[in-house]
Amino acid sequence: MIDLRIWGKSHGLAEPYPLAGHLVDTAMICGAVWDGLLTGRQRRGIAKALRVEVVEARRVVMFWAGLHDLGKVMPQFQNLAVGTRPAHCAFLNEAAYLHDRLRDSKVKKVRHEYATHVALPQLLAELGYPVTGGRLARQLLMQVAQMLGGHHGRYPAGIGPQELRDPLSVLPELGVGAWSEQRREHVTALYEVLDRPVIPDCGAMPTQVAVVIAGSIIVSDWIASQEHVIERQQKLSAGRTEFGSVKSLRAHAVSVVKVAPNLLADAGIGRATFANGAFRDVFPEIKSPYPLQLSVEAGLAGAVSGPGILLVTAPTGDGKTETALYAAALLGAACGTAGLFFALPTQATANQMYGRLVRFAENNLVESAQLTLLHGAADLYAPYSEPILGMPAESTDSRVVSDCETGAGGSAAPGISVTASRWLRNRGRGILAPIAVGTVDQALMGVLPLKRNALRHLGLSGKTVVIDEAHAYDAYTHALLLRLLEWLGAMDVPVVLLSATLSGETAQGLVRAYLSGADGGTAKTREIPAPSYPGWVFASARGGHVIEPAEPVRSERERDLAVDLRHVTHSYDRGVKDGRQATLLSVLDGVENGGGCAAVICTTVAEAQQTYEALKSHYRSRYGDGYQGWDERSEGHGGGEDAAGPRLRLLHARFPARRRTEITAQAEQWFGRTDKTEVKRPSGPRGVVFVATQVIEQSLDLDFDLVVSDLAPMAMLLQRAGRVWRHVHPAPPRPAWSKSARLVVLAPVGKDRRLCVPRSWGDVYAPSLLQRTLELLEGVGSVLAVPGDVQKLVDAVYAPEFASATPEELMRRDISRMADEMARKSLADMVALPPPHMVSSLHALTTSDADEDLIRTRLGAESVQVLPVYENGVGRWLDEACSVALPLSGQGKEGRFTTGEVRSLLGYVAPLAHGPWRAECGPANLPPAAWRDEPRLARLVLLPHDVADGTMRGAEFGDTTITCDHELGLVVNRQERQVRSS
Repeated sequence: MIDLRIWGKSHGLAEPYPLAGHLVDTAMICGAVWDGLLTGRQRRGIAKALRVEVVEARRVVMFWAGLHDLGKVMPQFQNLAVGTRPAHCAFLNEAAYLHDRLRDSKVKKVRHEYATHVALPQLLAELGYPVTGGRLARQLLMQVAQMLGGHHGRYPAGIGPQELRDPLSVLPELGVGAWSEQRREHVTALYEVLDRPVIPDCGAMPTQVAVVIAGSIIVSDWIASQEHVIERQQKLSAGRTEFGSVKSLRAHAVSVVKVAPNLLADAGIGRATFANGAFRDVFPEIKSPYPLQLSVEAGLAGAVSGPGILLVTAPTGDGKTETALYAAALLGAACGTAGLFFALPTQATANQMYGRLVRFAENNLVESAQLTLLHGAADLYAPYSEPILGMPAESTDSRVVSDCETGAGGSAAPGISVTASRWLRNRGRGILAPIAVGTVDQALMGVLPLKRNALRHLGLSGKTVVIDEAHAYDAYTHALLLRLLEWLGAMDVPVVLLSATLSGETAQGLVRAYLSGADGGTAKTREIPAPSYPGWVFASARGGHVIEPAEPVRSERERDLAVDLRHVTHSYDRGVKDGRQATLLSVLDGVENGGGCAAVICTTVAEAQQTYEALKSHYRSRYGDGYQGWDERSEGHGGGEDAAGPRLRLLHARFPARRRTEITAQAEQWFGRTDKTEVKRPSGPRGVVFVATQVIEQSLDLDFDLVVSDLAPMAMLLQRAGRVWRHVHPAPPRPAWSKSARLVVLAPVGKDRRLCVPRSWGDVYAPSLLQRTLELLEGVGSVLAVPGDVQKLVDAVYAPEFASATPEELMRRDISRMADEMARKSLADMVALPPPHMVSSLHALTTSDADEDLIRTRLGAESVQVLPVYENGVGRWLDEACSVALPLSGQGKEGRFTTGEVRSLLGYVAPLAHGPWRAECGPANLPPAAWRDEPRLARLVLLPHDVADGTMRGAEFGDTTITCDHELGLVVNRQERQVRSS
């Protein structure tokens, strides 16, 4: 008979909740997770791995889920309530429960999930689980013990034969006598409640199957552990006689089954089903679909019957996003997937895609499904983080009752809803939403050995995954992406890859990685056709089926691109002949004298700031000190259309967030699509020069009459060229001097007219790629056919047989680049999970102790979040005008900051690359004490600015001064202090 005094949940409850009740609750809710979250393909895959029927597999998994907390039948755990519930815990002094603590470890306490891991195999063996037929690590009962031992996020190492024979001999903390009897009683009772689930006659399951079950168990435990769920079950069980008998536990199970689907719905867990239809049905607002969109529809509709990977390559503006969403819905229907994850390279692109995905979902979902935005600052993005309808802005979730050892709904609105629940917005849960959009890091962390990555595996495994900008990553991130594709292939996840500029070899490698995962590593040598450009290719996960366009895909954006290559000396002195500044002024002469809109794209933030300052100085020298084109605050005060000189703006990543948002909004108002009512493109004789860094390349739908760029790798130059004469229907008015799409490339050269990479560029681009790009541009002529020449040029940059004018120099640079790429790839291989077919133990999947908030899946200088603070002798302020005080605490309970307050504060924050200055930080750079309870504020570094005497002195760190300037953003000066009049 089960002893109901053995509790499973206690903290914060009126009475302790018997462990038996929680085990049954979790098992029944796992049945609802099986029914409502897992797809038919996932369920069939689990049944196949267990060699049982699907209906039996369901009960087997429910049984396992219920056993997750078996390790709580242990003296150490039960003792946790002695201090708060001495009367209840009096049974621990009974003879049957007395425990000899002298044998317990003196080093650390044993966590209950580890106790489950050690105690369970013997008990499963007693039920009939096989214990012979291969290595112990490959036996099912050992794998089940690892899954349950990992339900708090970290899979334990496997156990040996001794633990299987006598777990008490290696873990005496389990307790003997009544403790052993009660563990056996709990297992037996749950086994009976579930009508004796079949004993699978098989070895360990494939890793990709096991992690999905592990994730399902974690979710089931979380939902069952909610305070309101437990309190409801306590009330119901209080009226039952002989609670604890199998009969009463079955009645208890029935009561959970009745509410379990609603509990999942309240949490936001479920499936997303999109309506089937032709492309025009999915996007009725697109009256004339692009040829790419029609080609994918014609090629895939009715031809796909299972998972696979679709690679789409096309120029910017050819409708790739809509193509991907249509294809995702089509593939999802063919494969039976239950949702969508759209991955993008940056937070800005993810934020922009969020709105588009909301509209797509609202128009195409069969029924409501929740949508989450996934990245480190998602809850600070206002369109996503606004309070849920009918719920107070600062309300909290139902509490999850947790008694962990140290170390550890209402009615729906009418129509289709995609609003994410608060449960899903909690850390680590968003990937479980039926629809999600976020940074690619959120998926890549699933192939890093992080805690609770079973949730990422579960969240991705039932979806169709779209990965945008597949060309936008360095060798390290690309290697992780390849590993992710292997895992997605193994889990039968349909994938759509999008790229504007991707070499054929790289494209084939991405597809091959997916197929390798799908067939257990045997597809590494499979022949994959290189995609046409523009074009697409679909490869089925199994069977070798490949689909390509029946005829070449035409682009409606076919055009000639004039490439004006200028060899320049890298100098900002406009008196230097062929210097960068003199050449830039010459190129921008049309804007200065005839109006229009030009973008100048620089390699680094410092270069962009210097370019901006040089242009501002030139315009002031020409138009006098009254020139105000640089200051948006002058608009409407003598700085309108009739003012002298072009408008001048600067955009890069080192502005405080709210200032960057202001500049970005103005750019979209000036250079966005002219069929939007909010767009007011500058016209007439007064033009705009927009100086920027690579931030302009992604997420912003901007159109310029001219684009000027520093030399960059060919793929990036072609990406930037997509911003010149971008909009065709409708086309904005063009100035008389802009006769066609034109890209000016400023190539830094030495006296010998050969590439001379400026030291100020650092290691932003590999010199070998710059040399290859420069020599290609010198040889191809002044006009390129877009998209006709694009793939040829991108492939040529990486060609092994590249014919260089200076082969020795190129070889030296190539060796350096390849060594760097090999080092990055090797690092990725070291830190990433093995491919699924090479995983021998689940323990290898969660070995890292790193905080996922600090994990960077892309190499480079670490970014520090800094907050400029202005001190005037009276107080500390968030703005230079000293009008917004720096708050010492928040307005929430006990001085905590509300989400709105955090969002407001982070609007003043800017990113800055880690460097020697960071080591010079002291107490003056620490945030106020109350901020340290809010994770997103605790890590901020304050930059004190002295504004007491009417001048502004930036924050000093040894020989470095960092100043936050309204026009320039964060300015880093070394060896000299910057003082300017405020």
